[in-house]
Amino acid sequence: MTTLDFADLKAEADRKHAGKGLKFIAASGKKVRLRRIEALPGGDLKTALALLDVVQSEKVSNERRIDAMSALLVAVASDKKAMRESVDALPLPEQMKILERWMEEAAPGEAAA
Repeated sequence: MTTLDFADLKAEADRKHAGKGLKFIAASGKKVRLRRIEALPGGDLKTALALLDVVQSEKVSNERRIDAMSALLVAVASDKKAMRESVDALPLPEQMKILERWMEEAAPGEAAA
């Protein structure tokens, strides 16, 4: 009988997803990686999927979609604090540019950055 080991599974996931996602230099100068959906751990995955639904929904207000977009960028970031500071300092068009690039490059089934 085979036994699965958390440490082995975690190491395999880390190797599989290392270096993938959209690279972003934060306002602080820190290197942040906007991770691919399949690389997100449980809590971040649930949050990101819920926020992605809001961002793509036409049934919610634009204000709510904008808030969800900012929160999504933070949820997928490897360094949430640096990403939050960067998102808060950028105007909406630049935030949208980051989100569009992440969706193009780091979404499931797409080429990784």
